[in-house]
Amino acid sequence: MKTLLQITATATLIVALSLNLNASILNIEPEDEAYINDIPFNTEKIAADCLYEQAMTIKFEMAEEAYIDDIPFNTECVAADCLYKKAIKVVYELEEEIYIDDIPFNTEAIATESLSKKATDIDFEFEEEAYIDDIPFNTQKVAVERIYKNALNVEFTFADEAYIDDIPYELINMKIKLQSIKLTVNETSILFARVK
Repeated sequence: MKTLLQITATATLIVALSLNLNASILNIEPEDEAYINDIPFNTEKIAADCLYEQAMTIKFEMAEEAYIDDIPFNTECVAADCLYKKAIKVVYELEEEIYIDDIPFNTEAIATESLSKKATDIDFEFEEEAYIDDIPFNTQKVAVERIYKNALNVEFTFADEAYIDDIPYELINMKIKLQSIKLTVNETSILFARVK
């Protein structure tokens, strides 16, 4: 009886081990089943909403961190304004180009005319301001005195000019004759005055 039990137990063990070994050697792959759309709501959306609501209820308290100076440039100076200021400070050395006269009109004259037209188109209207007598002295008098004092302090240096003989001899003779005629007329009038 004992022998029968031992043989049965041994045979059972051998069968179990052989089945186990065969099962591990065989690759049992289940067949793909067709998708059954039997859930009437979006489980992914419900899960995402649930996780979002849980995340919103959590209060995050961050400890204040010490300042770490690990950025090797000025972050304030990254703005366009700062970059512009840096750019205009750069001195560009460009080679002199040969002038090409390829514009058949005067651009400076056109620009000036355009600016003057714009200026004249603007209608400036200023309100008349009341005169405020808040200067305790005569500004015109002070200005004139100042100009006079400045003129007195100016040192004028004149260089000696060479004599230029540009008066014709005939004019000099004529002047002498006119003077003698004038003297004669004066003397005549004095004589007539005495006679009277």
